[in-house]
Amino acid sequence: MKLNFYDVDKTYTDYLRNFDNKVPYIQYKGKDKFLCGVVLTVNNINYYVPVSSNTNRFLSSFIIYDYKTNKKKFPTSSLRFSFMFPCPIECLRLKDIRKEPDKKYKVLTHKEYEYCNKHIDEIKNKALKI
Repeated sequence: MKLNFYDVDKTYTDYLRNFDNKVPYIQYKGKDKFLCGVVLTVNNINYYVPVSSNTNRFLSSFIIYDYKTNKKKFPTSSLRFSFMFPCPIECLRLKDIRKEPDKKYKVLTHKEYEYCNKHIDEIKNKALKI
């Protein structure tokens, strides 16, 4: 099953932060945070992981890479599993990368999406371990 990127309802994440301060803030200056999922299902509840611009390596993160023409890879972003949270489908909207007006951001997001879908098993295993 393919992973997707989602925009999440800010009201829902604000509500969750009343119970868990690890739930990330969604709104930022510039681009809002979005989620990757479904990375884990427990008792019929789906979990999603934030896509972050942070490229530091942590035991609880999965680094997303871009490959340059010289075959070298460099980190572009990460999935931060320590900030993973459950979310009902009603609070999500499928991210439509094609409608992104900023061409550089559109290309980057599409590369992140492709990379995640090439590494589904690694991502789901990491989610399960965390």
